[in-house]
Amino acid sequence: GVLKVTGGTGPKAVIDGLATGDFQLEVELRPEGENAQAGIVFRGSDFGDGIDAFRGYYVGIKAGNLVLWGANDPKWRAIAVRPVPVKAETWYHVRLRVAGNNVKLFVDDKPITDDTWPIFDGIDPALAQGGIALRAVDGTASFRNLRIAAYRPAPLAKSYTNPVNGGAADPMVFRHGDKYFAYTTYSPDFPTMPRGIRLYTSPNLVDWKDEGFVLKNQDSWGDSRFWAPDLVEKDGTFYLYYAADERMCVATAKSPMGPFKQEKEQPIEPASIKIDGHIFEDDDGQRYFYYVTFGDGNEIWGGKLNDDMVSVDQSSLKLMVKPDQAWERHKWAVTEGAEMLKHKGIYYLTYSGSHFESPEYAMGYATSDSPLGPWKKFAFNPVMKSTEFAHGTAHHCFTTSPDGKEIFIVYHRHNTLQKTEPRALSIDRVRFVPDPAGGPDILQIHGPTSSPQPLPSGAK
Repeated sequence: GVLKVTGGTGPKAVIDGLATGDFQLEVELRPEGENAQAGIVFRGSDFGDGIDAFRGYYVGIKAGNLVLWGANDPKWRAIAVRPVPVKAETWYHVRLRVAGNNVKLFVDDKPITDDTWPIFDGIDPALAQGGIALRAVDGTASFRNLRIAAYRPAPLAKSYTNPVNGGAADPMVFRHGDKYFAYTTYSPDFPTMPRGIRLYTSPNLVDWKDEGFVLKNQDSWGDSRFWAPDLVEKDGTFYLYYAADERMCVATAKSPMGPFKQEKEQPIEPASIKIDGHIFEDDDGQRYFYYVTFGDGNEIWGGKLNDDMVSVDQSSLKLMVKPDQAWERHKWAVTEGAEMLKHKGIYYLTYSGSHFESPEYAMGYATSDSPLGPWKKFAFNPVMKSTEFAHGTAHHCFTTSPDGKEIFIVYHRHNTLQKTEPRALSIDRVRFVPDPAGGPDILQIHGPTSSPQPLPSGAK
């Protein structure tokens, strides 16, 4: 049968006599009406009348495109929130897996399978035991086919846990031979970052070795703020693009290990090319240059890179995206850190939104049929968002696993929930999934994570 929970102040149908620690719960639920919310209280106690009259965790889906996880202990705190398409009067399948301090929440309008990725895969140590209740907020919620069982996840033979490397910000990972090269802003030198660009190497994306400064101050134009590198190779020469004193520069070397040096110590023209340079090579061999300029906040522009690799076709420069959505305007109006992916003929411009020191720093994307737009922002941005267990998760790049079978996002996060610097390197899985509405495939991220994850496929 169907159980309906009704009311405007968070009524709860408490399951008597059930106290759980680790468990798996599956249920179908339906928010009945616009803005209605249907969810589950777990590890709960002290149930009473009123919207937050309980102690415990809560996960819920809200009609109007929102999924959330929070805790009432004793006051409400949001742990993670994600924009997700949620329709009123539609049944959703929910699977909740809780083991120790790890919570995984799966939500889909189709039956959940082993291929379904979680909306949240996070950690919170506050509550260890308690009861379960079905909850409605701001209206009526319906529930059916509830199943609860003990849950003990199979241990991972080999795993990693984020962050995988400290001191690294604004990562760009370049794969060469059987090694990964991560070029980074050297976060321990914040705020001036005067010494250059730092390099780390790894055989598997998890175990990193500090190789020191691959580009040093004395070998470049500029005195400080060496930020956000990118790297490409052409005809045996490696080109390192980076910001110095809020101007983009290019240095070269004959090895990805460097040392990199500018042949002419000068920035790229015009002066509006400021920070966060990224190079994308299309299938026809044309290279494009994306960067940030300071207009209405931080705007992403792009154009064609000339064959000399150190200058741009200024007649081709145009605006890509600007910070015109609420999630891009926390603490400052920012769209930055552009990266380009091409999938099934569609261009995916991924970027970071909001100030990098904001706990709301997040990642979204836009799509186009052309590398220079026009761009359509994804309706449910951001696709990776800061949480209580991982702050500042945004500036990023993409690479593949050692065997090439998996896509990974490599990104930085804040040092702690209270402290930004030094930032730290993290990795998580990425895939494309069909859009039920018939649009371009959706870029999906299993992250940010702070719980143990399987090693990248092919890693040793």
